[in-house]
Amino acid sequence: MNLEDLFPSRRHHSGLPDRLSAQVDQLRRDIGEISAVLSREAHHTANEWSREAARQGAWLAGVAGRKAVRGAEAVRRDPLPALAIVGTALLLAHLFSGRK
Repeated sequence: MNLEDLFPSRRHHSGLPDRLSAQVDQLRRDIGEISAVLSREAHHTANEWSREAARQGAWLAGVAGRKAVRGAEAVRRDPLPALAIVGTALLLAHLFSGRK
């Protein structure tokens, strides 16, 4: 009697390391493909967000510019309220800076 007769299951597993190696290689390829897809999607999403942020920034800059023009026209028509606001701000800054 030999060892193969005592342990017959060992004969069936002789190709197991090769099959495991093939499965590991396939897993590596699959992970590489998934990584490439995720990278492309992340790049695409970042580009979309960047374009949207630029569009929103341009819109906000336009709104701010229009508001600044309106404010400048209002000050040109009647500078007294603007002078009062600036004077009050300077007075408060002076009062608070002297209270250390």
